[in-house]
Amino acid sequence: MTKGIYLDNSTTTRPSNQSISKMMPFFTERWGHPSQPHQMGQTLYPALAESYKALYTLLGANEKDSFVFTSSGAEAINHVIQSAYMDISLSTGRNQFITSNIDEAPGIMAIGRLEHEGCVGKMVDADEHGKITPQSIADAITPRTALVSLDWANGLTGVIHPVGEIAHICEERGIPLHIDASHVLGKLFFELNDTGASFITFNGDHLHAPKGTGGLWIKEGVKCSPFILGGIEQGGLRAGSYNIPGLVALGNAATELLDSRDLMCTEVARLRNKLEEGIQKGFPRSVIFFKEEERLPHITAIGFPGISNEALLYALNRKGVYACIGGGSFQQIGLILAGSKVPGPLAHSAISFSLSRETTEEEIDKAIEITVEAANKLSKMSAALGAA
Repeated sequence: MTKGIYLDNSTTTRPSNQSISKMMPFFTERWGHPSQPHQMGQTLYPALAESYKALYTLLGANEKDSFVFTSSGAEAINHVIQSAYMDISLSTGRNQFITSNIDEAPGIMAIGRLEHEGCVGKMVDADEHGKITPQSIADAITPRTALVSLDWANGLTGVIHPVGEIAHICEERGIPLHIDASHVLGKLFFELNDTGASFITFNGDHLHAPKGTGGLWIKEGVKCSPFILGGIEQGGLRAGSYNIPGLVALGNAATELLDSRDLMCTEVARLRNKLEEGIQKGFPRSVIFFKEEERLPHITAIGFPGISNEALLYALNRKGVYACIGGGSFQQIGLILAGSKVPGPLAHSAISFSLSRETTEEEIDKAIEITVEAANKLSKMSAALGAA
């Protein structure tokens, strides 16, 4: 199979070679269970400690905070929302859960399930800049609000939400804030305390770790009931045998993320900008969404007026350029942009491109050439059909 140009890193990333290499001995040689007092179990502790240290360092967490290693970001998000229901709603009667109309499926669907338990889900709208504003959250909060749950940044547009300001409002009202950082970690410099979050979740396979990995950070002093019951593993916060290979790989990926963060914020951002400029030069009617907003350095959403994004995505796929219009845990990009006040036809012409630290300049040059050629060809076909 010919190697394509992979520009869909917001959906999943290639696991790093080093992460895969480090996890392999835990399948074949060091396969014990760390809860057992014998040597096969106890010899795993150094690897566990090293992996957790790397994850705490990535987040900037202190040792009194809690961390739960999960099977995915979706599990981590469901853990937060279900625990808020158990720990807050059932004891206080506060039963409103707030998210946004441009969030991803795990948060929206987990809150939707709680509506069957008498809870109320509230989705705030993004503004015309693709952001969730502090004012919109303030307006949505009521005395019955139990939790605010938001993505830190949108994985298809790259727009970063002002979570610090939102957290200040939540703190004033005594409401915990959960943010999902899957698209942010390794791409943005931040101080954990400045986020003001009570919970942070992430999906490992967005971070060059293998699929089947994720994490939940819990601020010191914040209660969080277990989501999966059945044992005392992970301090009683998640039952079940440790996925030692996955945890080791995730810990290594965390270290690599910190090592490559400068690269992401400079060189990858330059390549993202080059992609935008090249497409605009070759297809002048294209629209770069939210270009003036604070965005992640590796993501761009580009509209191709008069062209169906499904048709363009198919054409790109035929030529070996792999981009995204949503699906899976994402909403369709057309719905996300429409939720940010972008007119429907333009919104549904959009494609999201997301780079990684492995993306090369040669790939970007080729992607520009292929995308411009496909867009111009489809535009002419559309015009011909319209004139017929």
